[in-house]
Amino acid sequence: MKACVATGKLGQIECRDVPEPSLEAGTLLLKTKCALICGSDIEYLQGLHGEIVSNEIRGHEFVAEVTAVGDGVRDWEVGDRAVPISYTSNYGCWADYFISKPVGVQKVPEQVSDEDAVFVEPLHTGFGSAEACDLKPGEAVCVIGTGKIGLLAIMSTKIMGASPIIAVDIEQSRLDKALEMGADFALNANEVDVVAEVKALTPSAIGHPAGFGPEAIVICVRQGQVLNQALEMGMQGARIIVAGFVPKTEIDPELLVLKQLTLSGVLAGRFGENRNNGARALRILANKQMSPRALITETMHFPDIQEAIDSTIRGENLAVLLRP
Repeated sequence: MKACVATGKLGQIECRDVPEPSLEAGTLLLKTKCALICGSDIEYLQGLHGEIVSNEIRGHEFVAEVTAVGDGVRDWEVGDRAVPISYTSNYGCWADYFISKPVGVQKVPEQVSDEDAVFVEPLHTGFGSAEACDLKPGEAVCVIGTGKIGLLAIMSTKIMGASPIIAVDIEQSRLDKALEMGADFALNANEVDVVAEVKALTPSAIGHPAGFGPEAIVICVRQGQVLNQALEMGMQGARIIVAGFVPKTEIDPELLVLKQLTLSGVLAGRFGENRNNGARALRILANKQMSPRALITETMHFPDIQEAIDSTIRGENLAVLLRP
C-alpha cells in the first residue's frame, strides 16, 4: 500500500510503498477516504517535538471506511465510516490503510459528507474553545489567529449567538475567510493597534460600566505577545481561552486581579464531563448548523504530500484535503 512517511530528514516526507497493517483482535482495519494536515504534524517534521523517526506514518485528522472488523469488536460493520474521537495518538492515517481500536473512533452519520466530517478532530478544539468562553447571545468575542482552529472557533461562536465576532490575524487571505465564515470584523495586526481597535468595536454593555472590550477572547496562535494583548483588551470579567500552544512568556498578573479576568486552556475541548466534543460536533454537522468544508483550499493526493505541507507552511493553503 501507499503511505506518507517521514524520511528522518528535517522537513521532508514522501509517499512510499509499505506493508499493509494486519488486523488484530479488538481492532478495526480502516481505509482512508480523506485526511487533513495538522499544525502539530508540521511541527513534528520541523523537529520541534524531538527526534524525527524515519519511516513513521503521520496524520490524525481523517474520514476512513471500515474494511475489516477484528474478533471481539461490537457495534461496527464493514462499510461504516469513522472519524477520530480526539487527538489521543498518532493514528497514522496518511496511508491507504491503518489500524485503530474502536474506542478511538466514532461513526459518521449518513447525512454528513466526507468533506465536512474530516474536520471533526480539529472541531474538538474549535468548538471546545468556543464552549469554554461560556458565551451568552449578544456577547462579544475576539478570536486571535484565523488558521483552521481559529476559523472553526469563529463558526462555533457564531452558532452560539456571539455578537460581534472579531477576527485578528496578519494574513489578509485568512481574514477574508474569517469574514466569509461569520466574523463581523477582521483586523490585520500588522496594520492597526489591535487592542485599541477591538475596544472601539465593543462598546461597554449594561452591567459592565468599567470599560470596553469583548466578554471573551480565544487565542489560536503560538505567539506569546498575544496573551498580553488579550489581558489588555478584555473587558471587566472577561474570559480568555488559550487554544494555541503559546510559548513561555511574561504577563502582568495584576491585570488578572484588577480586571477579574479568567484565564484557561483547552485541549481537544474543555476537560470534564463534556470531554468528547466530537459527538456534539457530528450532531452540529448532521443538523447543518455549520459546514467546515468551505475551509478546504485545495485537494491533493498522497504522492503530493510534500507540496501539500510546504504550501501550508508558505500560507498558500489553509486546509489541504488529502486523498489516497
